[in-house]
Amino acid sequence: MDLKNKIKNTIINLSSRIKNSDDSKCIFYHDIHSENRSTDMSTALDLFVKHINIIRDLDFEIVHEITKEKNQISISFDDGFKGLYENIGIINQLEIPVTIFVVSSFLDRDNFLSANNLKELAKNKFIKIQSHTHTHPELPTLDSDSLQMELKKSKEILESICETEINSICFPCGMFDKSVIKKALEVGYDKQFSSLPGPYCSEVLPSVKRRSLVQFASEKEFKSILKGGDNILYYWYYKKHFVR
Repeated sequence: MDLKNKIKNTIINLSSRIKNSDDSKCIFYHDIHSENRSTDMSTALDLFVKHINIIRDLDFEIVHEITKEKNQISISFDDGFKGLYENIGIINQLEIPVTIFVVSSFLDRDNFLSANNLKELAKNKFIKIQSHTHTHPELPTLDSDSLQMELKKSKEILESICETEINSICFPCGMFDKSVIKKALEVGYDKQFSSLPGPYCSEVLPSVKRRSLVQFASEKEFKSILKGGDNILYYWYYKKHFVR
């Protein structure tokens, strides 16, 4: 671990001792693997299972949709890598509700879900499918027509494959601004998910939810994040991701 991450983990750990929160929150990963990885961002299956056990040991309920201010966790995976499909057995065995934010143009590419995989997953009671745009651009850099295309085309493709309403989106690279939020609401995304850490019920803006990245978190760091330790990093991430 490099010095920067050591300092970050120390801050998160100390902050969690002070905060010791049971606020509901969203956490996210990119993929899971037991052997071969589809991406360098993938989480080893044994670490993922340890995370699930920690969540439940701390008396958090894992849910698709957070409805309470306290003691609920929602789990999501970004991009649509195929490892989750290949390891769906552990999701079913441990009864873990998860949401997959899919980049629609990535379907059928190497290391990503196929359209048939996605259709199958959409029928699984533990899986919800939502949008991560069509091509994964930094949305604030787009003109109005391109932004409309990214948001609308993904929604249309995913709804056609999954035969269900797509009404949530997470922002590629965590980047967004007020025009992105406005356009997303117009297209029909009632909820938008950021990469800004913190409690679910403490919104960034009225429709924008916070999420904490946990894919490589050690058991100690993961416990600290669940107890609110990474809330202290919110404004640092806000300056990086919210374009003003």
